[in-house]
Amino acid sequence: MDHRTALIILNMLPGIGPGRKHLLVTYFGSAEAALAASEDALQRVPGIGPRLAPTLHHWQDFCDLDSEIRLMEQSGVTLITEEDDAYPPLLHEIHDPPICLYVRGSLDALRNSSGAIAIVGSRHTTFYGQRMADNIGAAASYAGWPVVSGLARGIDTVAHEACLRAGGCAIAVIGSGLCYLYPQENVGLAMRIAQAGGAVISEFPMRYRPDKRSFPMRNRIIAGIALGTIVVEAGLQSGSLITAAQALDQNRAVFAVPGQVDTPFARGCHALIKEGAKLIESFQDVIEDFTLLPGMKEDALDAKRPTVTTVNPHHELHLQGLEHTLWTFLQENEMSIDDLIVQSGQETSSVLAALLTLEMKHLVKQLPGKRVVKL
Repeated sequence: MDHRTALIILNMLPGIGPGRKHLLVTYFGSAEAALAASEDALQRVPGIGPRLAPTLHHWQDFCDLDSEIRLMEQSGVTLITEEDDAYPPLLHEIHDPPICLYVRGSLDALRNSSGAIAIVGSRHTTFYGQRMADNIGAAASYAGWPVVSGLARGIDTVAHEACLRAGGCAIAVIGSGLCYLYPQENVGLAMRIAQAGGAVISEFPMRYRPDKRSFPMRNRIIAGIALGTIVVEAGLQSGSLITAAQALDQNRAVFAVPGQVDTPFARGCHALIKEGAKLIESFQDVIEDFTLLPGMKEDALDAKRPTVTTVNPHHELHLQGLEHTLWTFLQENEMSIDDLIVQSGQETSSVLAALLTLEMKHLVKQLPGKRVVKL
């Protein structure tokens, strides 16, 4: 048995998570040595004892390895471990990184995930919350940041859809095995994420059904894979607050969008803000906050994330129509908005709308005095 196979087996065994895997590897020297150990030796490992030792010693009775591998191959799923270069870089830093990740989609999406932002929120949303998640998700994608969320109903779905529409790289982390994707109405969305150069990932075996325990475990991956987490809309009991707490535990940034004070879906965000989360009104606030951190100036951020044009190999950034015209005018130097309106020959409202889109794509910046410069 090789090391990779041993890790797959440990990941499938009931009661053996990342923490106990670390204990076993530390005690026996490797995962394969742990599975080859006697039951008596296993019982002496702290945290294993007589309850879990039989499961490890007789692992063939608790998991069907051959069936799992066949199912992965039939489903187009790739399995990666911490030793693989496609393993998300920032997950190495958390205290309980997943033993394995089952991946449907692009491995490059995970390799390039170190500059990602997570966007989470309530399953039950208001129109305001959906609009904010859509704006922030699209702006993050235009700026070249991979967008991570949990494929749940509500804010998660809106963030994924906004990312795809903007041609960005979407990463969906689910709380079940890939054979039992939840919720079922998002199966089509998951397929589009995988086909568009993003990835749908899970740490759970293929046939693992979602339960109350699996979603908090999923949330630590959402928080751990990204530079920061944005909570758009959440009640006081929302699972998004668990994600935010885990982000803080993992030394990640937490941002919250303020909501309407008369809706219960805003109370979780307001509580986070009171506790020190950064209040944001747009994704530009996130970018500016990171540039204020030591070692996180704009050039350092660019080193951590792919550029706008390469964030998704299947969706290069193309400008058409008025956006392309204005971008061409700005190639040489900065211009006033009035001059752009005159030279383009278009209506003022159309030019302003196109400039706003270019600014969301992080291609231009408006300066004081109604002037515009390309970035």
